[in-house]
Amino acid sequence: MQRTLADPRQGALFRAVIVAATCDPRAAEALHRFYAVRIAEWPPCVEQAVRRAELPQGTDAVEVIRAVSAPLYYRLLVSGDPVDEATADRAAEAAAAAARVGVDASASGLN
Repeated sequence: MQRTLADPRQGALFRAVIVAATCDPRAAEALHRFYAVRIAEWPPCVEQAVRRAELPQGTDAVEVIRAVSAPLYYRLLVSGDPVDEATADRAAEAAAAAARVGVDASASGLN
């Protein structure tokens, strides 16, 4: 994800699609479908961590994926700071740390 968002062409494309989705219902629907598919592809990584006992049973894999993604999209769309590997590593570690202690964004109303 980091490499895609940091790529000059891909990052610009994502920004354009996201901007279009704020104004056009069809673009928004397409964007939501795209991300639903993408998010559905990643839970096996989290589930493997649960099987290895690196994360607790019952960890919401989708929420972990969202927690990893949010800081990268914030940089892409809001702050303009680089979407670099160090940022991606910090986001992954923060999401894993939260999951290890049982933080569940869906239960707290943060989603």
